[in-house]
Amino acid sequence: MKEFAFSRASRLRLKKEFEAVFAAGRRTATRDLVTWHLPAGDKEKKIGLMVSKKIGGAVKRNRLKRLLREAFRLNSRELKEGTRLIIYPKAGCAVNNLAQAERALDEVRHRARLENDGKNRS
Repeated sequence: MKEFAFSRASRLRLKKEFEAVFAAGRRTATRDLVTWHLPAGDKEKKIGLMVSKKIGGAVKRNRLKRLLREAFRLNSRELKEGTRLIIYPKAGCAVNNLAQAERALDEVRHRARLENDGKNRS
């Protein structure tokens, strides 16, 4: 079960972590999401979420964050080692369930070329 764990270390939490990704990272946009990504030196893959009030009320925003975190947790093995990923859902984001969240993150991964090269599985 450890292989699917989503620890506190898997989250971007500090302002300086977000700023580093924004400053040096690359931006990728899909129909539902805008992402910034940056490769880092360590092995840990991290995610940060920014959900605007344009998405809806607190219940809808929190559900969307839970869905995106879960999709990241289940599919993080597919990402390159050390990826820092910030996700910003666009207004009108059509992610309403886990399958849609996984498809949206999969599209981001392909478009941004963040696929794991297969050398190291974690």
